[in-house]
Amino acid sequence: ASTLGAALCLSSTKGYQQAIGILEKRLDGVDEVPLLQEQFRLLDQLYATAATPDTATLNKWAADSSKPSRARLAAFYRAKGELRLAHPELAESLLDGFIRKYPDDPLSDQARLVLATSRLQRGLSVDAMAWAGDRPGAPAALRARLAYVRGLCAAAANKPADAKAAFQSAGELDPDLSTNALFNQAVLTAITDKGSLDTSEAARSIVEMNSGVPSEEMEFQIALDLARRGEASGMTRLEGVADKSSDPSLKSRARLAEAEWNMKSGKGAAASSDLAKAVHENSGEPEREEYLNVFLRDTGRRDDAPLVIASARDFLKVHPDSRFAAEVRLKLAESLLFSGDVQGARVEFEQLASSASGTEAGRRALFLAAQSASRSMDPASIDDSLMLLERVASTGGDDQLAWQARLQQGALKNAQNLPLEALAIYDKILSSRGPDSELLAATLMAKGDTLHGMASGDSAKEKNAIGAWQLISGDASMPLHWRNQALCKEGMVYEKIGEEDSALAAYYEAFRNPRTTPEQLWHDKAAFRAAMLMESRKQWNDAVTLYGLIVAEGGGRAAEAKARIAKLRLENFLWEN
Repeated sequence: ASTLGAALCLSSTKGYQQAIGILEKRLDGVDEVPLLQEQFRLLDQLYATAATPDTATLNKWAADSSKPSRARLAAFYRAKGELRLAHPELAESLLDGFIRKYPDDPLSDQARLVLATSRLQRGLSVDAMAWAGDRPGAPAALRARLAYVRGLCAAAANKPADAKAAFQSAGELDPDLSTNALFNQAVLTAITDKGSLDTSEAARSIVEMNSGVPSEEMEFQIALDLARRGEASGMTRLEGVADKSSDPSLKSRARLAEAEWNMKSGKGAAASSDLAKAVHENSGEPEREEYLNVFLRDTGRRDDAPLVIASARDFLKVHPDSRFAAEVRLKLAESLLFSGDVQGARVEFEQLASSASGTEAGRRALFLAAQSASRSMDPASIDDSLMLLERVASTGGDDQLAWQARLQQGALKNAQNLPLEALAIYDKILSSRGPDSELLAATLMAKGDTLHGMASGDSAKEKNAIGAWQLISGDASMPLHWRNQALCKEGMVYEKIGEEDSALAAYYEAFRNPRTTPEQLWHDKAAFRAAMLMESRKQWNDAVTLYGLIVAEGGGRAAEAKARIAKLRLENFLWEN
């Protein structure tokens, strides 16, 4: 006890090395003594605080079988020390060995937690999940942390339902984790229920909990979801979050979202006002003011780009280590890309990826760097883009970003006139169970386009392309705008190979599908293609009837359809009864 007291006194005055010396001297000659575990725990904390450069002492004690109690504790804390020294594989091997040697020791449950966390941090979510299983006999706090890691593993493996259940369990087992666990549940709900958060029972229950930041974050996500769909209530809810949130960061995000809404709605003055409010609310933080000023420079006009670029570069020069540096660099890269400086944008995206290496943000920055490189006319840049996309696709597991990178690779292979290589990439995506319906539809569409490009009018080969598109149009689970696009392309190819009845059937199916904003283009295009085909077949009355349906819908091409009706009636002596 006196050793612990002396070490604590020394550590309170930052005498860490002296405190370490006292504990190491005491532990060097003991084994079965009271407070042995407490002394090791404090020694481990001091090693971490003092950034001790090696684990030699712990290694020596762990190898001394004459003092088994000390050896057991030293083995566990040596593994933790190796993790701090950035030797994860060695640490994981030591932890694995500890668990096998002491399977029923309480420290083995802690070892499982440390091992699972290390595997997860290295992107090995499946391995991490295997080590993070529940330990019913362990203390509730430890079981909660294991559940929390299981939640992170399930989220990384794109299993949101399992992740939500694990986070809920973590919050129930340990109230100290409830806020973080609930926040993660909010994020997962926002991802899985995107597009219908305002009607989601899970989202509503999180808001109604009134649990501080998690509930406010969920309210913010609901507001964003409504705003994306063009619902006016989204703006009202954003204003509520911006005015009432207890979290300054969330208030600023809400203000910025308000500004973006107003900017896209053509309300530039309101957008500037929202950003000015964000600056004012954070007036005690000069660095944050400068950060927000970068975004204030962007009022939505093309000639804003030079001002945004200059202010972003000034910020990064003055605050290179700012917590806002990544966001500002991203804004700089986007502005450079918007202004046409694809090489400058690529440099910034790659620098952002380098600073966030090994993270999801870093992979996304690499993806954007690849997109920047692909926009250059230089063939070497296309090769660079393919290389960057391969880095994205080969890291992080089979997630959506990896498949988006593969899809982009296919497009670039087509640009290089290598359609067979593009098809091989598309087939690789389609053979996986990972991509969502949007990405699968985009891949099938690209595959059909590639086959169509290779067909050169050959009817048999053209039907291969139609077959790819029919996998979209015939699948009710596919998004409607993709199904309508596929039907239009089927119809155009059927026309090309002379199968006009099949073409009309495809066009009519697309036109009969519900007409809503996202797929309006292909809905209307199908109707016009069908009507024009009827005209070419001299089916004047049928064409007029179809144009009349377009007029009745009152869409963007209604006036054009009305003009066609008048022209057909005039030229072909078609009179109404």
